[in-house]
Amino acid sequence: MPLVEKIAASDLFLVDSGDDGSRIASVTPMTNHAFIQCNKEVRNEIDSDTEVILPSEPLQSWSLGNYKYLITAEIEITPESGSSFFKKYACQIQYDEGADLEGVMDPDNWSVNGLSGISGL
Repeated sequence: MPLVEKIAASDLFLVDSGDDGSRIASVTPMTNHAFIQCNKEVRNEIDSDTEVILPSEPLQSWSLGNYKYLITAEIEITPESGSSFFKKYACQIQYDEGADLEGVMDPDNWSVNGLSGISGL
């Protein structure tokens, strides 16, 4: 068991991508790109008959490190059969290409790991 404890305490499994996380919400070029991709995912998840007004900026965004981001935002929804209302969502997303930022605008280079707040719309 001491060998296992030594390995677990070592840097063996540490991924140093050069993209540090932060506990403080912040706006960076990468959180902005993550927000754009999250809005695209939200639009894809909501019924096409429902009018959605996507925000121009997130409520908050965090860089979690290793090109992972957490975005919160509020959308305006107008269903066919009712009046409009606001709904908050949270999106956890990762840029899959690491430090290669050339494809940052390509949705295929992003993976949504979680999207909450819009189910049932």
